[in-house]
Amino acid sequence: RLAQHGKRVTLFEGANCLGGLASAWDLGDVVWDRHYHVTLLSDTYLRSLLDELELEKEMEWVETKTGFYTGGKLYSMSNTLEFLRFPPLGLLDKLRLGATIFYASKVKNWQKLEKIPVTDWLRRYSGNHTFEKIWLPLLRAKLGENYKKTSAAFIWACIARMYAARRTGLKKEMFGYVRGGYARVLERFAEVLAEEHVDIQLGRSVSGVEAGNDGKVFVELKNGPREMFDQVVLTIAAPLAARVCRGLSIEEQESLNRIQYQGIICASLLLKRPLANFYVTNITDTWVPFTAVIEMSALVDRQTFGGHALIYLPKYVTSDDPA
Repeated sequence: RLAQHGKRVTLFEGANCLGGLASAWDLGDVVWDRHYHVTLLSDTYLRSLLDELELEKEMEWVETKTGFYTGGKLYSMSNTLEFLRFPPLGLLDKLRLGATIFYASKVKNWQKLEKIPVTDWLRRYSGNHTFEKIWLPLLRAKLGENYKKTSAAFIWACIARMYAARRTGLKKEMFGYVRGGYARVLERFAEVLAEEHVDIQLGRSVSGVEAGNDGKVFVELKNGPREMFDQVVLTIAAPLAARVCRGLSIEEQESLNRIQYQGIICASLLLKRPLANFYVTNITDTWVPFTAVIEMSALVDRQTFGGHALIYLPKYVTSDDPA
C-alpha cells in the first residue's frame, strides 16, 4: 500500500524466504504449508487480497466434515442430525449449546464482551456440564491455561467467523485453499511487490532501530551496515520490538513486554492412508498429547501430496513452555 502511494519501500526479512509462520516447507518431495491454513467463504478481507493478487480464480472450495474425539470415541459432528445424536451431551445441554452459538452469532457490540471472562460467559449460557465437557477442553486446546485470562470476545470472534461462513445460502461448511498452498500465495505476492518496486532483502536480520536527531531513523542489520530511512515499521512480536527499538521509555518497554504470545508445536505427518476424512477432529480428552487432528488431505486432493495423506498434530503452549 505504501508503494502504491509513491513511497520507496525496503523490506528486510530475517529468513531466506518470505512468509514467516505462513511460509511453506519441504516434506520429502512435497511442498506445503508449515502450519495448517484454510480460507472460509466469510474471510472477505483475505479473499479480496487474493483477488487483487489474481489468485481468487485459483481457489478450490470443498465441503468438509468435522469430528469430535471424546471419551475415547470418535464422532462425526458435521450436520444438525449428527449434533442431535451426539451422545456425550443430553438434549437440554445440546439445546443450550446451540442457543449459545446462535446468540453469539447475533452479537454486534462485541466490545462489551471484552470485560467478561470467557469462562463466566460460557457457563452462563451453555451450563456447567456443557462447559466442562465441550468448551473447557476446546479453550485449553487453543489457549492453554491462558484461557483463565481470556475474555468472552475471543469465543465470539471464533463463532462469528465460523457462523458467517455458513451464511452464504449454502448452509454448508465450505473451506478453500489456493492450489499450491501458501507457497503459491507468497510467490505471487513477491511478484506483485517487485512490480511495485519494493526492494525485498532476504536473510537480513534487524538488530537495532534508533531515531536520529534529524528525524531520520537508523536500522542496524546483523552482519551489515547501518541504513537510514524516513520511517520504519516493525512487524515482529512486541517483546522482540522492545529489545530492538532503542530509546523507548520504561513504560513503553513494559507495555510491549506485557503482551503474551501463544507458542505452537505442530508436527506434520505424511501417511500412506487417510485417517478419518475429517478436516478437523477436535479432541476433548486431556490425556491425548496434542489438541486436534488436522487432516489437510480431507480438504486438498491427495495427489498434491504424492498420493499421501497430510496430517497436522498441533499443540498450543505458552511461549516459555519447556516443550
